[in-house]
Amino acid sequence: MSRTLIIFLCIASLLDAGLTDIGLRMNLIGEANPIMAFLYEHSYVAFYGIKIILPLSLFFLAAKAGKRLLIQNLFRFSTIVYLGILLLHAFWISTSFSQSLNI
Repeated sequence: MSRTLIIFLCIASLLDAGLTDIGLRMNLIGEANPIMAFLYEHSYVAFYGIKIILPLSLFFLAAKAGKRLLIQNLFRFSTIVYLGILLLHAFWISTSFSQSLNI
């Protein structure tokens, strides 16, 4: 598995956590994942912990799974999903900025 892909997934997860936190604090968005919404409402530490632990576990999964096609396809799918999430964040950030500037 490509280390670059795994590093991207870790960075994307951290960006997602930070941007989601900002959006929730500013009341611009809502957390769509009910499990993460529960964690966010009850413990910021648990919210960020899960966002950090899950991608880091990918390093270990990749080392154990090697080059199995299913695992590689799951990593690729995860990358596409995170790209979509980051694009969604970019959309609401640009929308909120344009509304605040009355554009």
